[in-house]
Amino acid sequence: MRKIDPKWVKIAPRSLIFTFFIFLLTSSALLAQSTKTITGTVTDTNNEPLIGVTISVVDHIMGTSTDVEGKYSLEVPESAMQLKFSYVGYESETIDIDGRTSIDVTMEVDAIGLDEIVVVGYGTMRKQDLTGSISQINAEKLATESTSNMMDMLRGSTPGLNVSFSGTPTGIRSASSLEVRGSTNVRGASANAPLVVLDGMIYSGDLADINPADISSFDILKDASSAAIYGSRASNGVILITTKRGKTGKPRINVSTSIGMTRLSGAEFDPMDGPEFIDWRIAGFESNERRHLDFPGYYNNPNDLPSGVNVNDWKGYDGSSQSDDLVGIWLNRIGFSPVEIQNYKDGNTVNWKDVVYQTGLRQDYNVSVSGQNDRLSYYWSLGYTDNEGVIYNERFTTLRTRLNFEATITDFLKVGTNTQFAAKDESPIRSSTNLVNVTPYSAFYEPDGVTLAYAPTGNISNSRHPYLDLEYRDQLYKRNSLNSKIYADIQLPFGITFTSEYIPRLNWDRQYNHWSSAHPDWALEGGRAERRNFFIHEWQVNNILKWNKDFNKHHFDLTLLQNAEKYQEWEDWVRRNSFQPSDILGFHQIGAATQDVNITSEDDYETGTALMARLNYSFDSRYMITGSFRRDGYSAFGQKNPHANFMSVAVGWLLSEEDYFNVDWLDLFKIRLSYGTNGNRAIGRYSALSNLNSGRYVQIIDGTPQYVSQLYSTRLANSDLVWERTGAYNLGVDYAILNGRVSGNLEVYYMQTKDLLIERSLPDVTGYDNVFSNLGQVDNRGVELVINSDNIVTDRFNWNTGFSVSHNRNEIVHLYGDLEDVLDENGQVIGQKESDDITNRWFIGEALDRIWDYKVLGIWQESEREEAQRYSRAPGDFKIQDTNGDGVYTNDDKVFQGYSKPTLRFTLRNDLSYGNWSFSVKMYSYLGYYGANNHRKNNDVFYDRGASYDVPYWTPENPNDTWARVESYETGFSVYDNASFLRIDNIALSYALPTNLLSRVKIEQMRLSVIAQNPAIYAPAWHWMDPESSLDPDLPDFTPSYLTFKLNLTL
Repeated sequence: MRKIDPKWVKIAPRSLIFTFFIFLLTSSALLAQSTKTITGTVTDTNNEPLIGVTISVVDHIMGTSTDVEGKYSLEVPESAMQLKFSYVGYESETIDIDGRTSIDVTMEVDAIGLDEIVVVGYGTMRKQDLTGSISQINAEKLATESTSNMMDMLRGSTPGLNVSFSGTPTGIRSASSLEVRGSTNVRGASANAPLVVLDGMIYSGDLADINPADISSFDILKDASSAAIYGSRASNGVILITTKRGKTGKPRINVSTSIGMTRLSGAEFDPMDGPEFIDWRIAGFESNERRHLDFPGYYNNPNDLPSGVNVNDWKGYDGSSQSDDLVGIWLNRIGFSPVEIQNYKDGNTVNWKDVVYQTGLRQDYNVSVSGQNDRLSYYWSLGYTDNEGVIYNERFTTLRTRLNFEATITDFLKVGTNTQFAAKDESPIRSSTNLVNVTPYSAFYEPDGVTLAYAPTGNISNSRHPYLDLEYRDQLYKRNSLNSKIYADIQLPFGITFTSEYIPRLNWDRQYNHWSSAHPDWALEGGRAERRNFFIHEWQVNNILKWNKDFNKHHFDLTLLQNAEKYQEWEDWVRRNSFQPSDILGFHQIGAATQDVNITSEDDYETGTALMARLNYSFDSRYMITGSFRRDGYSAFGQKNPHANFMSVAVGWLLSEEDYFNVDWLDLFKIRLSYGTNGNRAIGRYSALSNLNSGRYVQIIDGTPQYVSQLYSTRLANSDLVWERTGAYNLGVDYAILNGRVSGNLEVYYMQTKDLLIERSLPDVTGYDNVFSNLGQVDNRGVELVINSDNIVTDRFNWNTGFSVSHNRNEIVHLYGDLEDVLDENGQVIGQKESDDITNRWFIGEALDRIWDYKVLGIWQESEREEAQRYSRAPGDFKIQDTNGDGVYTNDDKVFQGYSKPTLRFTLRNDLSYGNWSFSVKMYSYLGYYGANNHRKNNDVFYDRGASYDVPYWTPENPNDTWARVESYETGFSVYDNASFLRIDNIALSYALPTNLLSRVKIEQMRLSVIAQNPAIYAPAWHWMDPESSLDPDLPDFTPSYLTFKLNLTL
């Protein structure tokens, strides 16, 4: 393995020592100086007190905040000249003290929000100075409706960011479930995942480890100029997460607790009940075995025989004339097993949906302590989550804690840490959800009435009780993580700041399993057990030099970065079976097993380096330019190309601040233009290198079998492998009209991704299947529009609306460069074109998600039987278009039929407040895409062995043109439905108790809320369960809804 190890990678140990040395410094005694106390009240223009306004002393480090009555008291040095008043959503005020000891302030609403602070990566900027495409989401404003997974806050919150819907109690765990501005390469979700940065730390851990209660804001860097400072990881956008810090004023204790339930959303089909199942079974036999054509009423209930057929004749169809068990004869003909026949006779049925799915309990408890004075800022939180899922025995518990601490040691030195720890328990084993391999007449228990039925239908080949695994398997699965940033800030002369950061990450997981020998499938093994231990150690070192200076109307903000990183992981895995004398201790005594099934270990590591420079310049707060350059190194690339350079430039013009701009109704009009290049390094750590595997085999030596070691290569090296590179243009317009009552932005972008990292297939003669290569180009373009409006603003009632729409399309421009002849109608060569990749369904000039398949025209009907037989089909099968009319289905008959990803995405949010009541509704819609719905083929299970859902199916007596016959012809094609839908994602109602009542018991704020998540979905053209499952293979068909009651309290 070739490692990048330049001199400045080796500074990590020294930086660590230096940082800890800084931490151990003790502060010198503060210089004695005379002070005075200033008091006052802060109100809005309606003379209502403002709670939590930050008051700081200009050019000093002390501050405070207003209480529930808008009052404050602050001790300031006699030399202090000015106080600054800051509050989110209001214009900041800087007030001269002028010897006063009482200062009251009235703050005005910041209708446009240009003074808002936005995180931009390795720093912050005023919104007014932005030149790139950045969306900010204030997580604290969403605290009322937030859940135990932070991604729920991001879903449908900003255009261009796609967040999958989750159906598990854990929620979204990986950035691969996120997407910013579509797909830029052909390697799937993981290679198109955005970069996540937590408090300035590049974060590759579990997203479920981040407690939503700790989050202050999200900033989404969407264009290349904004993301270019992260270079090789940022081609798919960047999500910056900022957690809470202590605020000036008295210490605060915040408590939030929620309890709720989860159940199936209602967007699902139920399994068939007993009579429905029998009708379906009969339809299956009549459609496939068709014995009723020769023997009328063959599959009929003996109590419902067709005219002209008597019971004796009916019994004699299969030689059952001597039997008097008419019900047994009938049920045996439609595939019932003895146990099913007996349950039918006894009137016993099982609703397996009720067995497999449950109403789960969800609990979330959080407490935090925070504060800030002139020397210390601290925020410490502790949270516990216990979530059950909608599947029986599905459960996720986690304990999460965070410490954000910063100490001012001297006037020029600050030290601090942002540390997060999470401990998760994922041991519970959930029920199987395979509802088609059990039937309503299956047995729940064996005849003893205690033991779970091994094969509930009696068919041991494919039927298993849903609880078998959780009954006979014991699992311990504990996962722990520690993420931290330890830093020191040094204030140097001339507006220069130096920051040194050491960022370690540790993960240690234990997964132990025991498959009991009491299980019939595992009995022959004598029990099976395994122990898997997994450990990750990753560190990053950042050294950042910043210069921030104003010269009259000129503003300069320079950032220089040096970064080094290293990632290592270790995994040990032992699996053994054939326990002697017993496997009762399972993985607790794996040494009692006598046979080794698997003994492996794996150690991986990677290294990386980076240098970055960024300059933000603005003149008169009207003209802005930003430029950046970054040089990255990464150990996974070819020996010839371990480094790559990335750059960006962006300009902005606040046109509405020009003297000649006299449009009274247009308050803000800003134009932004940017171009930048980013890289993608999402490949295997050793993909550019040859791989040697070792093993053993038996060889006869001198007539004696012996184990002999072998060494063989399984991967071809490519020393020329280079970085996948995306160049992107972005044009943006920010606007606000009618005194800020309507505001938003418009973004148009175009991206080119070249040197795609693709596993290219190789001829068999090489001895290798494929090799990673740089081939092809994918272009990506789109538009995003945001409209925010204050519809009604009064003293008591407010109504705000946020609307966004986004459109994104990509196009494959090049693939492998292979050329093929283009023929005219006479078969003559008239030119050449680049070849498509038929196997992967990638076509030059088409989108990555373009559907290319046989076109379904409907279903063959009885009147078309003869024509259907020409294609070896029967009535009830899907009718496929024979495009070239040759009577044979080949690739020449396949056509383009739309897209498998939405062409339009809408979001709509309404927030209403009246007095102390607040109400919000968030919904989103995906339009213009199709999903494969092969359930319409009605062949999810063999008709004679399992059951189905209560869906339509074609029969000669009840024909249709949408759902095929039971177990129809299915090979070689998919059936597509328009999957466009509208989902109500979140409804929240809350009430804030009056502050005059709370102040009597020393409570600052208290809010009670009720939240409904995923209460409804509308998909008129989709014929299956949740339509979003067609976009995310990890989303189950049975999706949950949530109802939560929540309390937020501040002391």
